[in-house]
Amino acid sequence: MPSDELSDREFALRINDRFPEGLTAVFAIGATRRTYILEQNRQSENPGQIGDFSAMTDYLIPRYFKLVKMFFDLGGQNLLITILSFRSFFERGADYVAHATPQLLRLTDAAACDFYHAEGIDPYFVGIDTLLMHPSTLPFRHVIEQLAVFQKGWDCQPGHRKLLWEVASIPLYTFWQAFESMTPEERHMLGQDIQSAPGLSEVFQRLYARFSRLAYGTEFPGPHLYVGANMSGDIKWASPMPIALTGGDYIRMYYTPYPTLFMTPETLRAILNDVLGKRVQAFSKDYKDNYSRDVVEAEYQRALRLSGDPSSVVGYTRYPTA
Repeated sequence: MPSDELSDREFALRINDRFPEGLTAVFAIGATRRTYILEQNRQSENPGQIGDFSAMTDYLIPRYFKLVKMFFDLGGQNLLITILSFRSFFERGADYVAHATPQLLRLTDAAACDFYHAEGIDPYFVGIDTLLMHPSTLPFRHVIEQLAVFQKGWDCQPGHRKLLWEVASIPLYTFWQAFESMTPEERHMLGQDIQSAPGLSEVFQRLYARFSRLAYGTEFPGPHLYVGANMSGDIKWASPMPIALTGGDYIRMYYTPYPTLFMTPETLRAILNDVLGKRVQAFSKDYKDNYSRDVVEAEYQRALRLSGDPSSVVGYTRYPTA
């Protein structure tokens, strides 16, 4: 049966069959301030001005949870969402940090907890080790401490869906901390485990199993797909920890030319259906029997047309205009 004729439940079962380890995704939800500006401020005299960050959070959080529920309803099991990069804490000024950081606690309030419980979700906060190393006198430190306390007190359950909120992660710092905390005996055992691996794939798997759990605080499979926003045209990877933990695995990457929170259920289903599909690949020395002469000729002509058009390149910066 074509996927567009399946109910959400039937589609989710197809996803579960295809990914028994649990479909795992990374959502770098971008352009959140512009999302609010477009939806709420477009008729204002100064549309780009955000006077009340709390009001913006009131608008954004339900949309975050709506997208999370869409993913899980369609068969997803593990989801990482990037909230703030560490650059947000020094590139946007102290005023931004003072207004934005307290809003993180909305991910732990009663409404958020009700959502987690209703959907069978265990929440985690990834990357906050970078902020906890700062002096307690800094304004954001108290907020981050509360996130850590919330995380420690949450009763995680086997089989629950996992939702990882990535905040200010610097993977190299996390890995350094993990290595520093290992005893000499643990380092020796890890070294022996690596040396005994029969191949490079097993080396990666054994390292991933150890360091991903230390970084995430839970077992989290390597992601199958990444969804980002390129409203500005430029394509970038905005989730440091997942990319740092990959071993060059094949991860499907999708970019919306609009703010991520504008995504509809139809679009997300189309993305997941594409993840289910096959791609042209060769596991031998060449592509023998993969192409006909007509297909190769058509692809050659297509390549010539596109290579002669500089505008066909994906990733150029877009500047908003009237």
